[in-house]
Amino acid sequence: MRRIDGGVSSDIVGSIGLLLVCLLISFFFSATETAITAAGKIKLKSFENAYPQRKKGFQWLGDNVQRALTVTLVGNNIVNIAASALATTVATGFLGRRGPLVAVVVMTTIIVIFCEILPKSISIAYKERVLNATLPALQVIYLVLGPAVYLVQKVVWFIGRLIGLTLDASKSFLTRADLEIMIEESGESGALEEDERKMIHGVIAFEETRVSEVMIPRTDMMTVPYDTTVAEASKIFLETGHSRVPAYEKELDKITGVLYAKDLLGPLSGGHLEDRVEGLLRKPLFIPETIKTDEAFELMKKSQIHISIVVDEYGGTAGLVTLEDLLEEIVGDIQDEYDDETPDVFDEGDGSYLVQGYVNIEDLSETLGYPFEFDDVDTVAGMLLTIIGNFPEEGQSVRFGPWSISAVEVVDHRILQVRIEMIGEDEDQ
Repeated sequence: MRRIDGGVSSDIVGSIGLLLVCLLISFFFSATETAITAAGKIKLKSFENAYPQRKKGFQWLGDNVQRALTVTLVGNNIVNIAASALATTVATGFLGRRGPLVAVVVMTTIIVIFCEILPKSISIAYKERVLNATLPALQVIYLVLGPAVYLVQKVVWFIGRLIGLTLDASKSFLTRADLEIMIEESGESGALEEDERKMIHGVIAFEETRVSEVMIPRTDMMTVPYDTTVAEASKIFLETGHSRVPAYEKELDKITGVLYAKDLLGPLSGGHLEDRVEGLLRKPLFIPETIKTDEAFELMKKSQIHISIVVDEYGGTAGLVTLEDLLEEIVGDIQDEYDDETPDVFDEGDGSYLVQGYVNIEDLSETLGYPFEFDDVDTVAGMLLTIIGNFPEEGQSVRFGPWSISAVEVVDHRILQVRIEMIGEDEDQ
């Protein structure tokens, strides 16, 4: 064993040099692994546009995420084992029999802090920069360790089969739940405005919402008898501002067609005010109340119809829904010059809220930040009926959790408005 100046073996000096190299490579692998997992496939796609000079590299990484991660794990374990062996050699050369124990303590500290925590923390904060810097070296190492990576993956796949697990690396990196969490966090951090967050949430929830939750109930439907005159129908259109109105024969469960305001222009210009509108009616589109809003939207768009009659399980008229109602689930309320400007939930400024009876319970929960949860009803009016157990009188109130809920306007057994006021701590229900 040759010695150099100071009496230190040249082999030990070489081991120290190799040890430092192994620690640097371990730093590289840990940083790269965390940057890949922190970015995910969606971010990798965006990096392709952000770094045109690395576009092919990011495309390769996006197509081989699982193999690239395996490369970093295999490589990291190889260099960590090598570093531990070299550290033991160096420590033994200086300390003799106490060397291995000292090597374990020192290397554990160094690897945990400088080769795990530090590079991974940097990669989480600067994943874009880390991947841009490490990607070329990763591709080269991938070529070198390719056979070993392939073998490791096959062994892991075989073990998974033995224990009854399907280790499918092709599964999506981003689930629906992940996307919803990302939207919430983006809203809290300020990356998305509140209106933007609500719109994206509306798109995600669109296919989970039933038409019965957004329709205009039959009690609020504006309709005309099928044998009404052009003059009478014109007056209704002028008073309501609607452009389309269902027509019925004898009762609401027999909708015979839909009357369009523009179809009255011909008879009006010709002076046929007393003609019946029966011949002007267009064929109605009927949809079940259980259909999802996205399916109803596609059906109405394909049929080029802007209004549909919603029927219940017995074939009776449950209500109606328009394309505007469906779009409002995504973009929020669309007001025109004929709409009632009264907001669905009005903050009165003293801890109380004036709420329209038709407001959906889920929307109320989101607005007030409190879980109003009922299995059998969808609206605030139904919620109050359920809590009280009977039809309330105007002014009657009831306690629900930390809220006082009172009936403000009740007409013909219909709860039109309620006031919800925060009064104190939650009670046991």
